[in-house]
Formats: sequence, C-alpha cells, structure tokens
Amino acid sequence: MKNWKPRTHEDKLIYKYQEEVGGTFFLEVPIGSQKGKVGWPKGSGIRRIDAIRLSTSVDEIIPQKELNYKEFYRTTYNQPVELIEAKQKLNRPVIGQIIAGYDMFECEYNAKSISNVILCFEGDPALEWVCKKRNIRVEIFNRK
Repeated sequence: MKNWKPRTHEDKLIYKYQEEVGGTFFLEVPIGSQKGKVGWPKGSGIRRIDAIRLSTSVDEIIPQKELNYKEFYRTTYNQPVELIEAKQKLNRPVIGQIIAGYDMFECEYNAKSISNVILCFEGDPALEWVCKKRNIRVEIFNRK
C-alpha cells in the first residue's frame, strides 16, 4: 500500500473498507480542478473526494501525494467507480458532500458509472433512510 498508514478516523474507515472489499483506492481526489472545463462556473475552486475505488485485482491505496492526475483520468476513463466519503458519524453534511461530489466528479471525469458510499462508525436511522432513498450506500463499522 505504498507505505500509507491510516492516521485519522476517516483514514481508518477507508482502510477497513479496503480490507473488506479490496480494489484500488485513490485518496483525496481533486474535483473542480480543470481550468476552463466546460460546466465549471467561473471562480470555482478545487475540492476533494475522500477516496475513489476501482474494482481491480490489485489491492492498493494510493495517497494524494502519489496521485498523478493524468494517469488517474486514464485509469478511470469509462470504468465503474465508487465515490467514498468517510466521517465518524453519519450526518447531513456528509450526505451533501457525496451528492455534490457525484455531480462534480461526473462533470470532470468520464467514468462508466458512479456509485456513492459513505463510511462511518455511527449511523442515524433517519439519515440512513435518506441515503437509501438517494441510492447512497452506508457502511457502518465497529471502532475496534
């Protein structure tokens, strides 16, 4: 995993999920970064998705500092991807992040399909219902 070690609660969630499902994970992927890209309003800034997962036979985590934008674009072109946001507790802001992230990722990259996943240690029944209604998968992990 290229010497990456989970440090934050969000890192630990991503690491647990990667151990569970496998694949290649790209961390802190920029969205809103292509200057002059059609569809981006003037003055838009860069934001980041916590992780992008590709279902591959290679299990690895690629940290942001090792992410090559052009190579990432080529790797994800016409491939199904998972957008991942990780928070300690499921809340309305993380749902907003995944919804906005979906639209922005779709505008910037040419993935075949995009699915949304929120990773957390603590759920919320009402917000889990909202996520289910919006086709956002919620994975709740034990803190241990």
